Amino acid sequence: MKKSLIKNADLLFGKELQIVQNGSILVNEHGTIEDVFTSKKRLEKKDTATSNSVNKNNKINIIDAEGFILLPGLINSHVHIGDSIGKDISASSDLNQRIHPQYGIKKTILEKTPSSQLMQMIRNAAMSMLHKGITTFVDFREGGLEGLSLIQKAVENIPIRKIVLGRIDFNANYKDENTSTRSLKDGKDTVAKSQIIEKSNQIEENDIIYQGSKIIERCDGFGISGANEHSDEMLRLYNKIILKYQQEREEEREKTELNSHRKEPVVAIHAAEAETAVMESVKKYKKTEIERTVNTLNPDIYIHVTNPSSSDLQLLHQNKKKIVICPRANGVLGTGFAPIRKMLEYNFELGIGTDNVMLNSPDMFREMDFLIKSQRAVEKNTRFLDAKKVLKMATVNGGKIFNLNIGSIERGFQADLIFIDKYDLDLYPIHDPHMSIVQRCTERQLKAVMIDGNFVLEKTSIR
Repeated sequence: MKKSLIKNADLLFGKELQIVQNGSILVNEHGTIEDVFTSKKRLEKKDTATSNSVNKNNKINIIDAEGFILLPGLINSHVHIGDSIGKDISASSDLNQRIHPQYGIKKTILEKTPSSQLMQMIRNAAMSMLHKGITTFVDFREGGLEGLSLIQKAVENIPIRKIVLGRIDFNANYKDENTSTRSLKDGKDTVAKSQIIEKSNQIEENDIIYQGSKIIERCDGFGISGANEHSDEMLRLYNKIILKYQQEREEEREKTELNSHRKEPVVAIHAAEAETAVMESVKKYKKTEIERTVNTLNPDIYIHVTNPSSSDLQLLHQNKKKIVICPRANGVLGTGFAPIRKMLEYNFELGIGTDNVMLNSPDMFREMDFLIKSQRAVEKNTRFLDAKKVLKMATVNGGKIFNLNIGSIERGFQADLIFIDKYDLDLYPIHDPHMSIVQRCTERQLKAVMIDGNFVLEKTSIR
């Protein structure tokens, strides 16, 4: 790969998405942003130097992005991509009827659909996200090792960045290439997951840790369903698996005296999505879902947090937890609006996810548009939640939440970029770029997508 100079573009630069007109981005051979030129004077000097270099040895690829706004690739921080097989089934049913992991419609659909068809639906959803400017998605993957294998095969030839969070499937057989088949069924008919969890003392702890360790080796961490579906003991076992993995990682580093090849795993869980779930937790455990999970699982990231108590938010803040909200999913399921004002007062760096594809299209433009308008309606305040904050949730904050060098146009970050036609009929004239992108942009205005400095989608010729 050659170095590339993207010039003459309007940029949303850095972690504050500063508007820079006539800017340029230098991308190195590894797809990393080497420099950003925000001054016309500097641009001219650098441009002359690079032009001379091109004339001499053709080592730099020049991309003229005149007429485009460049912003960081969108990060969909929470999605269930496999659910795309069930788009809008039982659209008026409540949360548990539609997506409960033990008895919801979603579970039935996933179990009855052939793997080949599920893979095609996953591919379709991944391509749909790419066409909508999503360069990274974070999938909560059901089905244990089989589920992980399914998504990895489905998207292996699609040039999109993925973060896959697995979970233990208590109804699955596990087969490792170096061992015989192991199972949590113990030779008996499969029982409901809730029964297994409530009677987890009947299952060997070592076997659960074995299953979880195999999963964590093959993905980016754990993405756990609702807290009420797990006993305290099971949540602690998840935590024990993570601590074991981290200890092995540290020992490996010490032995080799080099950076370990093992990644730092992410742990995320759904919590406080519905008032009924919060009430169920308090009734059964005398604690909210968030109180329980902070003390047992100790996850990095909480998904939804639509109905937290004041003490819940304070606890999350004290423990430096991260939050991903899913506004449209909460809207369609009727679970309410997340307390954004209080979250911002606590300085949470919020991420945004589109959640289950069976509930919503995986479209971050629609997510941002819904978020800003619904929150201003709730607050009855036209100044609440400015567009830049919302756009940061979909870009900069996503990179911070998952500790990756993505989501920002600045030196040292991966060149994941989307090209917006600023002269499109629905955008021009642009008086407030942040607001125009948040509430007016659609798939139509997006003309190209770049990941790691390579064009992975071009709807019009830019080069």
